Amino acid sequence: MSSNAVASGFSCKKIFHPTDFTEDSHIAFVHALKLALLAQAEFSIMHVDPTVTRKDFEDFPKVRPTLARWGMLADNAPKQAVAELGVAVRKIRAFSDNPVQAILDRLALHPTELIVLSTHQYDGMSRWTHQLVAETVARAGTAKTLFVPTHVDGFIAKDSGTARLRKVLIPLAPVPSPQPALDAAVALALMLDCKQVAFHFVHAGSEADCPTPAIPQRPGWTSNSVVGSGPPVDWILASGAEFDVDLIVMTTQGHNSLSDSLRGSVTERVLHGARCPVLSIPV
Repeated sequence: MSSNAVASGFSCKKIFHPTDFTEDSHIAFVHALKLALLAQAEFSIMHVDPTVTRKDFEDFPKVRPTLARWGMLADNAPKQAVAELGVAVRKIRAFSDNPVQAILDRLALHPTELIVLSTHQYDGMSRWTHQLVAETVARAGTAKTLFVPTHVDGFIAKDSGTARLRKVLIPLAPVPSPQPALDAAVALALMLDCKQVAFHFVHAGSEADCPTPAIPQRPGWTSNSVVGSGPPVDWILASGAEFDVDLIVMTTQGHNSLSDSLRGSVTERVLHGARCPVLSIPV
């Protein structure tokens, strides 16, 4: 795959990470920071406060201590040391009692290429009693979105910053095309310098309807496909658990029906049961 294809597959010179300052959101922050370092990106961290805004940023995720723990900065490194690593960090605190709207307003004024979100997994009636900030923000925008469910380790080690992306699951469907998802997965694996990666493809339907995306051939990279019948979400989640994947990458078209609006799109329903991060690629 050419460098141009890699750039188009996973361009992320602007990364946006909303945070609620909880421990649950820390893993998402770690992923966002690592990707910002590798991409030499502008890294915006935003918190929406329902009360009067404060001028200090003591509660924001600590960039310099994290980089020091990863061995990339000295313990007492000054702020400019982060910029010298190629990352422009911006911390934003907004005053609003509607975090979704505040985040959307920010994105409207300052578009991004990648959103990294911590998300809670709710089922049944719990979905109606919680405000699903992550999904609503992602659905309203056109940026790639990395969802990091709470209580999972993800593919970036929080203590060392080491990437451990070994197994990637990509669902196959005629519509939307899975090729953008594969391109993004390949570009991400190259960015993380992953030497050994297994790409698992799953299709719920007939073999005749199963698309065949162009898979790059690289030493240490393997691929396999599983075709079966049944609900796509069930197949995706079962395959993710069976193969113990580190990431699910999906193309998405948002909500296409009343059922989608009530139950969530396929991507959202996968997110509710996934045991690993989910990367959504809008098409």
